[in-house]
Amino acid sequence: MSAITIGGNLVHYEVLGRGRPVILLHTWVGSWRYWIPTMQQLQLKYRVYAIDLFGFGDSGKDASRYSVDHQVHLIVDFMNNLGIPKAALVGHGLGALVATEFARLYPDKAPRVLLSGAPLFDPGNLDKRVPAGRLTPLTDNRPAAPVLPQLEPEATIMNASSAMRAALLEAARARSNGDPEPEVPDLTIETARRVQRHNPLQTLIGDTNAEALLAKCFKRSEPEYDKLALDLPKIDNNALKVSAMAYDSGRMLDTLRLLPMPMVVLHGSDDPIIPVPDENVWHYITAENTSLLPMPLPGVRHFPMLEYERFIRLVNDFLDAADVSKLEIKERWKRRTR
Repeated sequence: MSAITIGGNLVHYEVLGRGRPVILLHTWVGSWRYWIPTMQQLQLKYRVYAIDLFGFGDSGKDASRYSVDHQVHLIVDFMNNLGIPKAALVGHGLGALVATEFARLYPDKAPRVLLSGAPLFDPGNLDKRVPAGRLTPLTDNRPAAPVLPQLEPEATIMNASSAMRAALLEAARARSNGDPEPEVPDLTIETARRVQRHNPLQTLIGDTNAEALLAKCFKRSEPEYDKLALDLPKIDNNALKVSAMAYDSGRMLDTLRLLPMPMVVLHGSDDPIIPVPDENVWHYITAENTSLLPMPLPGVRHFPMLEYERFIRLVNDFLDAADVSKLEIKERWKRRTR
């Protein structure tokens, strides 16, 4: 077992091999452990690190560090502590969220990125959305200032905290009845933005727990279930809830569309946790980004590294390829022609 201390919290990791560094980031179920077969193969050419994010495995259980932003800073501090100037990132589920945000903030530290089971949803405005990277006011993407409960259709309000949701609904009722509106507590700019996010991840991940997610992925009779169940006692389910709070589907897609490094985005067509992206999503993130290659995996669920026999070869090819667009796989998403 290897570990370092970051901000007073233990960060557990394991490392194998020599060569260019590769960092593996796990999903909402399990820990570094399910990466072992991948590590054993990649170690022949790479120095492979598998990290337990905060709230998982043997890393610290400090709830104040469960947000995606704090997990990104974990990776930054980890690399600085170990003297890793840059590393290829392989992110899965939650790890895909962390890897995407890390690559956005530190593109020079992430020369290439592979995502698996990333939460990619259509926010419903892709045909009207301001194209990412254009110097145009992002009026359709994010508000410049907080908007008080003028926008409280329940579908919008449900992304707020329970206390804020109750306050917004009470204000709406008062206004509709012509009564004096109660004061809405602590509606900061960030809270207003969070209320307006398109956030299906809150329902899929934030409102459940790791045991329930595992039950969706594998039957108890399958060997993968027992392997992943070993880590259930070491998962703080608050880490799932907090990781989903700030998610915004449109912002996620805009980020992928702009990232400059070679990227592969894998997604199992039978993923029971995160639905496979639809045609509009694939088109949006690739419309102006020729360095991003989407790869749907037919018949694969949420854990291709455990279910898909060609996964390790695919990761090896991805790490070696000068041009990821030439990677071969049985199925790949085809770009639309105009």
